[in-house]
Parts: sequence; C-alpha cells; structure tokens
Amino acid sequence: MGSDGIELDLLVLWTRSICDILEIMAYDILIKGGLMLDGVGNPAMVADVGISDGKLAEVGGLGNAQAAVEISATGKYVAPGFIDITNHSDTHLTLFKYPLQESMVMQGVTTIIGGNCGSSLAPLVSREAIRSVSKWADLSEIGVNWTSVDEFLAAVERTRLGVNFGMLVGYGTLRRGIVGNELRPLSLEEKEKIRLLLERAMEEGAFGLSMGLSYGHERASTTEELIEIARPLAQSRGVLKIHLRSEGAEVLGAVNEAIRIGRETGASVIVSHFKVIGRKSWPLARKALEFISNARSSGVAIWFDVSPYRTTGSPLYLLLPPWSRRGGFEELFRRLSSQVEWKQISQALASYTLHYDKIMVIAAKQRQIVGNTLAEIAAAMNMPPEEAVLEIIRGNEGRVTILGRTVSLKNTSRAIGDSNSLIASDGYGVSQDGISTGNLVHPRSFGAFPHFWHRFVTDTQKLKPEEAIVKITGGPATILGITGRGVIAKGNVADIAVFDPQLIRDRATYKDPYRYPAGIQYVIINGEVVVSQGRHIGVRAGKILRKS
Repeated sequence: MGSDGIELDLLVLWTRSICDILEIMAYDILIKGGLMLDGVGNPAMVADVGISDGKLAEVGGLGNAQAAVEISATGKYVAPGFIDITNHSDTHLTLFKYPLQESMVMQGVTTIIGGNCGSSLAPLVSREAIRSVSKWADLSEIGVNWTSVDEFLAAVERTRLGVNFGMLVGYGTLRRGIVGNELRPLSLEEKEKIRLLLERAMEEGAFGLSMGLSYGHERASTTEELIEIARPLAQSRGVLKIHLRSEGAEVLGAVNEAIRIGRETGASVIVSHFKVIGRKSWPLARKALEFISNARSSGVAIWFDVSPYRTTGSPLYLLLPPWSRRGGFEELFRRLSSQVEWKQISQALASYTLHYDKIMVIAAKQRQIVGNTLAEIAAAMNMPPEEAVLEIIRGNEGRVTILGRTVSLKNTSRAIGDSNSLIASDGYGVSQDGISTGNLVHPRSFGAFPHFWHRFVTDTQKLKPEEAIVKITGGPATILGITGRGVIAKGNVADIAVFDPQLIRDRATYKDPYRYPAGIQYVIINGEVVVSQGRHIGVRAGKILRKS
C-alpha cells in the first residue's frame, strides 16, 4: 500500500473516534450529492453514499454525516464499479506483469473476468494444456503450471491485484489437457474426464466455461460434443461464454449453434465480443441479432457482449484458412515449411480480398514491424501481401497481434442498443510503462468503457445513462452470479466509480494507445479509494472472486 493509503487509514480511525464522542454518524468514506445510477436501471437520483468496513453502509440523504474521506460529487455520476466480462489480463500474463491493472482501473473498472475464448491458466493437467495458452503470450516469462483452479487463484491472490478478479475455465485448455494435440472426436471416457475437470473447477470458484470455437483444436469439436461437455453448467448455475465458430460469412450458423447449446443444456450463454467481420458479411448482423432475440423469447437464456469499437484486435494467424490452422502452431509451421501447402495457404488468402492497407501490426517479436500496416510491410519486403503474412507469422513464431477496421460502426451501434447486450473491453490491463516494450495495444485496453459512454451515451444518445450503466455493472453481475456487487444498495460491497458526464472520454489512440481516459475522478474498490481526483494512488485493493 502506498503512503496515501496509510494516511487514509489513520484518518479513518481518528474520525471515528471524534464522531463517537459527538454521537455523529461517521463513515470511512462519504460521497456527497452525486447523481446515483444504481445499476438496476432506475433513472439517476441525487443521493449520498456512506461507506464503512468495505460495504455500502447507507444510501440516501445522509444529512450531517461525516467521514474520514469526503468526496463532493455534485453534478457527477456515482455508479457501481464497472465489470469487464471479457478480459484477457490472465492469458496475456499482465495480471503478473502489471498487477495494479492501471489501464483497467483508470477506466472505472473494478472487476475483470478472465479465462475467456477457450483459454485459461488453470487447470493445466498436461504439457499440451500449457501449450493451449501459448498463442497469447510467451509462457517462458512466468512459471505457468497450475493444475487446479484453486491453486491458480491462490497464486493470483498472493500477487495482490489492484482489481477484483474472477475466472472462467477454458474448454480449449481442458480438451488439450486430456487429448493433447490430437484432432478427433472425444471418446466417452475423455468426455467424462473433461466434465469432471469442469465440475471440480466450478467447485473451486470458476464462474463457468468458455469456448473459443474459431481456434484450431476447438473447431474439431462437434456441436453434440460441446453440448455433452456443457451439461453440468446448468446444475451448478455456471455460464457458458462462446467465441463463435465464425464471425464472418458463416456467422448465422455459428449463432444458431450457440443457441442450440443453450437450449439443450439449459445453461446461460453469453456470446463473447459479438461482431460480424468483413464488408460482404455485414448485412448478416441484423439477422444474427434477431436469432438471439427470438431465442430469448422462446426461453433460451442467451446474451452477448460487445466491444464498442469498429476495429478488432486479434492474432494474425486467424486470417489464415481454418484448415491450415488445424493442430495449432506445430502443425501450422509444418505446413508453412511445405512449398505446396505454402502456396495453397497463400492462394486461399488471396481469395479473401483482405484490405491489407487497413490491417496494422500492433505487437510482434520483430519490433520493427510494429505500427505498420500489412501492405506497408509487404512493400518493404518486396513480396505479395499474402506471402508477407506467412513470413511474418513464421518469423514471429505465430505471436503477432493485428488491428483491423473490419467491423461496421452501424452494426456495432445496433448491437450496443440491443436489450440483450453487455459491454466488455476484450482487452487486458497494463500500465503506461507498457510502452517500453515497443509493442502497441488496442486502445480498448485503456479506453473501452469511457469510449462506450462518450460515443453511445453522450454523443449519439443511443442509450440513456441508466440503461448504459446496467450493461457494465448490474447486468454482468447478475448473469455471472457475482453476489453483492454491481448494484448500489445497502449492504453490498463498495465498488464505486465517480465520473463527470461532461468530461468522460477515452484519450487512447491507435498510434498512441498508452493514454488514460478523462473524466473518471474516483474509483473505490472493496471500500478503498484507489483513484483520487483522476490519479491512481498505488493502492492494491482487489480481491479474488469465486462463484458461490
């Protein structure tokens, strides 16, 4: 804890003693006169919020009450802390590199959920399970060897995070842990082993299961296999988060698959980072949203989250045809060493009519290509862009992240306004020191939530403030089953964001992403002030959240 945190603790004790003598109601923190957005959809109302012992002690008109720390919030929104339901700080290992998670907290985020898109850092029951995470980060940097969810969460707890952390368990991690690199249907015995691992993970605190169905090993799974694996979720009230099998031309079939899994298992389903990629496929977005709406009307518990940008951030190798990615990096690199298969992959890429001038490399082992478009890199290499892509993937051992303008802003706006949507960053927490790595990050890692608010609440008024706040607080808390958080109500945990509706906006750009947003003035996590007057004060107040 920083010196500011120690001074606050001493002030709390002193104020309590004085108020006991004078018989004045005293709190650790008193937020006065703010426009409270409660997280359940009620319009903003002027209210005071008194916080004691990490909890919301009282909400309403608190008169002459006093506190060790008093925050004047006149004209400001006082809301539950934001919950980032699709976060990758775990698999990118930034939980350990940047435990304060400043780029998340400075947005008003108080809770992040990891283990998304089929990959989690536990349970790692074999060497192959560990390899399932290697597409996200260089695992040699940190000892990644947790055989159970309980063991992993205990390790994270010892790290003392600056934000609350909960997790899903990744199906890709489970599957590869049992069958290794083999691409085939599971046997009855293997399905049972995976189900047992999932049940144990839920008992140890995981909030559910995630699937990354566009990735090589999980693409080998049939819908029937996925249904069998996911059946235990309904009984344990766990959620199923699905990175769709296709986010392009076959998106309608992929959405239907997610709906079918939800219907046949009875599990609550959340589609991760819903989008439709590629101009030719954009018209399919409206129909996909209709599918989800109709499914909900028929009793299927299904939602989706959206990253509020028209650009995507993803591994470069996902541009390659699915058949070339079967078997993971090992098989991909073998194919790239074959002159015949190299040509086949290159020809497949050429048939996709990709806009290489709109796809920028933002992270790579070869730092000199970072910040350049694929078209620029190909020109410098004096080769066709399709061949340049293959050379880049091979030369960087597959770990190349790209940013592409491949999503329709109109579709993004429609999805955000949908009553079944939540908002998530799809990014990960870092600090401004991350710039020293020579890599860039997608601006969403520094600005997703202020960007959402500024564009879709303030500018376009797509959503009312009370509607918008549910999508980032009470909505995700309710669906995940995070109890006592996400809503401002007496007795709940004091996770709070105070922000100025006139000033809130993102400042991170594609070329200069390491910039904190404006307008987030205070952030309180578990009853401790961690952002004061727009400045992170170095306090690590996060806790590990387990499904109860």
